[in-house]
Amino acid sequence: MIKAIQFLNQVQAGFGGDERMDIKPQFQNGAIGTGMILKSMLQREGADIVATIICGDNYFLQNKDLAIEEILNIIKNFKPDVVICGPALNYKRYGECCGYLTIAIEEKLNIPAFAAMSEDSTGTELFRNKIYIIETPNRGETGLNNSLRKISKFAIKLANHETIGTSQEDGYFPKD
Repeated sequence: MIKAIQFLNQVQAGFGGDERMDIKPQFQNGAIGTGMILKSMLQREGADIVATIICGDNYFLQNKDLAIEEILNIIKNFKPDVVICGPALNYKRYGECCGYLTIAIEEKLNIPAFAAMSEDSTGTELFRNKIYIIETPNRGETGLNNSLRKISKFAIKLANHETIGTSQEDGYFPKD
């Protein structure tokens, strides 16, 4: 079985809104929030979300090095095959967190990782040339289930070290 970890901010994890942006990195076993739908899609492909890491946007960005170190230590304990950062939709701070974390996971842990966010996220502009970012709708728009299917298929490809297709084939933003 392919082991996946999902990274969510306080909103996507269901921990609260702006008033909870100071949540320090923590994890829960299994899937929570948007991960519940993603989990069922992954299970059809022989994968599962073994843990969800949650961190508040402000905590992450104001303590970036420390937050990344704390999160990487959590990830190491689970020994995942792939890490999914998002979906961040068009949450701007969350998109940035996903981008920074994806880079750190790949560089420091050598574990395949990618982000998922909308074109309107500041994270897309900052990181599209450095990491894979699966396109999602903005919050409140239709198309999230379709994006979750693409996230699931992409996670399987990365975990299995398969060749990544074009951006049109695999649903990521082109790396210009």
